[in-house]
Amino acid sequence: MKSFKLCLAALLLCLSLCACQGGADSAAETTAAAEPATEAETEPPAGAPVVVGKEETFSYTDKQNGAQNATYRLPSLQFSTPDAQRINREIEEQYAAVFETAAQEQSSQAALSVTSLDYDANVNDDVASVVIKTETQAHTVSYTVYNFNIATGNQLYNAGLLSYLQLDYDQTFASLKEALEDDYYSKFKVENFPDDYYYQLDRTTNSDALQQSQLFLNSDGILYAVCTEYADVGAGEFQVLLKVYTDLH
Repeated sequence: MKSFKLCLAALLLCLSLCACQGGADSAAETTAAAEPATEAETEPPAGAPVVVGKEETFSYTDKQNGAQNATYRLPSLQFSTPDAQRINREIEEQYAAVFETAAQEQSSQAALSVTSLDYDANVNDDVASVVIKTETQAHTVSYTVYNFNIATGNQLYNAGLLSYLQLDYDQTFASLKEALEDDYYSKFKVENFPDDYYYQLDRTTNSDALQQSQLFLNSDGILYAVCTEYADVGAGEFQVLLKVYTDLH
């Protein structure tokens, strides 16, 4: 009888220990499930990778004394990487004066110096290309380009973008030079072209000038470039968008 009681006590003790261990495991599983998973810093956001970062509408009176509105928009990259945050700061700082000037012109109801400030954001696979376009009252257009690798969280400059696209750097810029020469000829090579035509053409197409071009992908994934053309007309300096012919397209 004493042996039976000892066995029964040992059995009850084992059952108690098992129950305690099971409770500890369940508590650990519950705690682990409650903790959110840590995402990589370059994890793409759930929504669009580029959104409107700043938007403001200004009213003014045009030359015909009519009331007009102009909405300025700037982009913002939705990433927390150092490159993304730096790009956002650069954009904000670069265009801060444009917003300030527009506010002053609005208060005096003067025509806006900058009639349009907007952007396009094109996403092709892992590359987001942002093109900010500014147009002035004198119809002068300028562009600022940013390319961003969504997968790595890094900015892509010309060489990095071409490497991602597996395009040869020298061949691509040789193709761009041909496109730029053709565009320049079609605009400025007339019967009585200016005496400094070839001087301005060289300023436009020399190696240093070409390296300042800004490459980007349009909405169809086609490679384009923002180039500067010089000519002895108007403002003397113009930015143009040109398609770069490559093996990809």
